[in-house]
Amino acid sequence: MPMKIHSTSKIVLIGDARVGKTSLVRRFVANMFEPSYQITLGTTIMKKDVEYLNYIVTLAIWDVGGQEVFRQIRSKYFFGSSGALAVCDVSNSRSYDNLPSWIDSFRNVVGDKPIVFLANKCDLKDSQITEKDVQALIDKYENSEFLFTSAKDGTNTEKAFINLVRLMVAEEDVI
Repeated sequence: MPMKIHSTSKIVLIGDARVGKTSLVRRFVANMFEPSYQITLGTTIMKKDVEYLNYIVTLAIWDVGGQEVFRQIRSKYFFGSSGALAVCDVSNSRSYDNLPSWIDSFRNVVGDKPIVFLANKCDLKDSQITEKDVQALIDKYENSEFLFTSAKDGTNTEKAFINLVRLMVAEEDVI
């Protein structure tokens, strides 16, 4: 059996407040969901090991607060990131409309790093985000993918993080 390559990579979750970034991290790291909202002040960091191909990647997951008051300092949290999960809420079209601002801020700091766009809360019935919207984001930003997720029921939560690791491995950003 070939030896596994161990590495640590920093990733960030970005997007407006109340889109479910913290819930996605908790679902991925601890397989739990807390229905009550808790504001993220600045950033919260969690870690989890992910196996992909011949890699064992320790993800340092930075959950960046989405409140407008943190706009001036949030770019400081992006330094050293190998990729991002950019999250919007399917029931809040404004959170989708704000994703380009988040992506541009992120890429202005780290360059063309991989991004997986997540339309979270897909368990809700009142989605305001269409397949056409999804395609528009993918077309605009190279080195990106899009998934519908639900931290509440776990839909595509693990897949989102694994897909980001896959993109980072392809970019050799985990070595």
